Amino acid sequence: MEDKILNIDDRQADFKEIDRQSWRAEKGIRSICVMYDDHSSDKNSKENIFLLKDNVHYRIFSLKHQYLIFLRELNYAEHYLQELHQKDPKKFNAFPMGNPYFEKVDLEISSVFDNIIFQLSSVFDYLSHLICYICLTNKSKTLYWTKLASSAHGKNNEFSNLEIGKVIAELDKKIAGKLYDYRSRLLHNKKDQHIFNTSVKLVDFRFDLKILASDLAIKHFKVIREEYPDEKITLAFLSSWLIKKCFIDIESILDALRLEILKNSYFHQNLTNPKVKNGLMFLSVDPKTNFAKPVSDGLWEQYKNKK
Repeated sequence: MEDKILNIDDRQADFKEIDRQSWRAEKGIRSICVMYDDHSSDKNSKENIFLLKDNVHYRIFSLKHQYLIFLRELNYAEHYLQELHQKDPKKFNAFPMGNPYFEKVDLEISSVFDNIIFQLSSVFDYLSHLICYICLTNKSKTLYWTKLASSAHGKNNEFSNLEIGKVIAELDKKIAGKLYDYRSRLLHNKKDQHIFNTSVKLVDFRFDLKILASDLAIKHFKVIREEYPDEKITLAFLSSWLIKKCFIDIESILDALRLEILKNSYFHQNLTNPKVKNGLMFLSVDPKTNFAKPVSDGLWEQYKNKK
């Protein structure tokens, strides 16, 4: 029995879903930043936290856009191969030592996949800066993800003593650490060799391009095997899966950040003594109790209720 190949068959629908999830993630990050401003004693929270939020959002947008480019390159490659085949069907059988047309497509698709990996790593780095600003006592200190994860795995430091440290350590062990290892290999060692796979429909000679992720890539991201233990996986499917997994991990981080923020709330102090002189806090009213509550509560509820 032939192994099942996991691929993105409806590329437009898949990108639409990733686009939706990216905006949901933005709402979650925004609600956490507003929550930090509502509940923290940090006098400079408003000017600093939203700059960090914008940086994370930009990285998420860049990641999503790289996936869009990846899908466009797949479409372009299929049209390119189809045109070559229609002009001269023998062209693909004339190279016993490797087909330069396939090699061209492989290089183009692989390079965009690499960019997705780089953008994913950057998302975690920018999230790390946000985490550090919210959780560390020294607001001028920041760590990139690898250093943050090292602190979370370690002992007797601020992160090892926080509940969010357990979340960071678990995410790093399962996916983020593997992401950095794979990125490092791409940057400093060699290109990964993925497996070229294509079929041609005899009716219209339309190419269906499926480049399979290398064994090395699957080994680095072996957490995908918890869902798909035996199937062959295309680069398109792996790219989509990694991006969607990133949004799941962002939610885990935001859940943990919310607990850290509320654990040391100065909301009532900020309400009676605003951080900005003569300033006002934006509030909402709980319909059940008629008591004032932070605007961030409503934003957070919107985020959690919009899966």
